[in-house]
Amino acid sequence: MAAIGSYLYIAQKDLRRGELMHTEEDYCAAGRFFEQAVEKAFKAFIEKKGTPDDYRLMSLHKPWRLYDRCRALDFPQLSTEEENALHKLADYYYDTNYPGNAYFELTRDQSLEAMVVARAVLKLTAELLAYPS
Repeated sequence: MAAIGSYLYIAQKDLRRGELMHTEEDYCAAGRFFEQAVEKAFKAFIEKKGTPDDYRLMSLHKPWRLYDRCRALDFPQLSTEEENALHKLADYYYDTNYPGNAYFELTRDQSLEAMVVARAVLKLTAELLAYPS
C-alpha cells in the first residue's frame, strides 16, 4: 500500500469509492471519483519523477495535461481507448458536479469507461512507483 495520505494512497481510495458509487448506480459520483483517482495517480508520478518546476501542476485539475507531463517523464503511453476516455474525465468532474448549461448526467457506460481508465492508470502508476495496488 502507498504511504497513508500520499497522492497514490488517496487515488486508490478514490478508485474504490468510484467503484462503490458505480455499483450503487450513482454514475455521476462514480465519474467524479474516477477523475480524482486518475488526477492523483498522475500527481503521484509527477511528485516522484518530476522537477521542482512541476510544483505548479499539483493544483491542476486537468487529467490530460497531467498525463502529458507524465509522458514527458517516461510514463508509458496508454492505449487509444484509454486516452480517449482520459479526455472526457475533466468533463465528468466539472459538468456533472456543477449546475449550468454544460451540466449532464453520466450513463452507466460512461462511468464504466471512466472506471476502466482509472484502474489502468492506477495499476500502471503503482507498478512504476513500486507500490502494491
